Amino acid sequence: MKKLTTLSVGLLLFIWVSPKAISLSVRIKDIVSIDGIYEAKLVGMGLVTGLNNTGDKDNEVTKRFVENMMQYMGISLDLDRIKARNIAVVTVTATLPPFAKIGSQIDVQVASALDATSLQGGTLLPTPLVQSLDPSKQVYVMASGVISIGGFEVSERNNRVQKNHPTAGNIPNGGVVHKAMRIDVFENEDFTLVPHHADFTTVTRIVDMIDDKYEDGTAMAVDSGSVRVRVPSMYQTENFEKYTNNVIRFIAEVGDMKIEVGHSAKVVIDERTGIVVIGSDVRLSSVAVTHGSLIVTINTETEVSQPSPLSLGQTLSVPQTEVTVEEQEGILHHVPDSTTLDEVIAALNALGATPRELISILQNIERAGALHAKLIIR
Repeated sequence: MKKLTTLSVGLLLFIWVSPKAISLSVRIKDIVSIDGIYEAKLVGMGLVTGLNNTGDKDNEVTKRFVENMMQYMGISLDLDRIKARNIAVVTVTATLPPFAKIGSQIDVQVASALDATSLQGGTLLPTPLVQSLDPSKQVYVMASGVISIGGFEVSERNNRVQKNHPTAGNIPNGGVVHKAMRIDVFENEDFTLVPHHADFTTVTRIVDMIDDKYEDGTAMAVDSGSVRVRVPSMYQTENFEKYTNNVIRFIAEVGDMKIEVGHSAKVVIDERTGIVVIGSDVRLSSVAVTHGSLIVTINTETEVSQPSPLSLGQTLSVPQTEVTVEEQEGILHHVPDSTTLDEVIAALNALGATPRELISILQNIERAGALHAKLIIR
């Protein structure tokens, strides 16, 4: 039997933004959000029933959940008589949209909280969902329904077949909104735009675009991450309902405006996957780089040690391992000044480096001060 193990490096995925992307115009509503309008994260804990012997083991927590529910329904039951194999304690989460109305339905997610092995075929009993930071613990959504896990698990003795993740799933339209969030940003004479990526150039262009269409002073940059926008006088009215309608119309008009987004020079490296993302504004100064490769090969052969026919020895398998280390020679490469993204890509590709080597090269070029960009390593 022969076993060969070689330490190698995975595939590098290079992603870059074309220089033409700088001149592209994007809608303001695609790159900003409005301060005060947000999605609420809801959470709760409930019980899933109807499992085929894949629920929680015989533990005290699950029994207490069942006992509390029984007592709430006016049923008294001895804990020792409860078997929890068809029941599971789960966490239930949902995202409440900012303008969801009472009676509307949203999706909910369910995940096993204890030691259930599968939620396949289970039904979530009605579970109240609240905001975790709300001290009043008001119920915003009631969740219930049949769980869809998008997979399965089948086991018999020591044999097991599993597809996807059987201990988590979702319930489409399984949550009914009982309380809507209050949004009052339309009641004021101004609102704040928050760019998804803070940038002084972006907020300045937003201000200029709004002021060019409306009166001067309509928009004002507060910092690199926010723009204060005042509702123009042409939309002002004492009628509250008409004023709200005007504000919504004004926000829609602002959102449809197009600007050129400012880009920061960044290089993002994900060492776990070997992905390198280079922004369009990245520049390189002239620098010399050398690199080499170290390849370690472990070759294992299993030989059989056979004793003499009349001896009392035993037949044994003896592994024979051979380790080979090969170091490739490094050649000094010149990386010229690169002022465009295409030149940066060509210069780095000319090095002929493996993914791991290229990641190290970029880090050391940045330390040498020749990489004119922010290096982000995840």
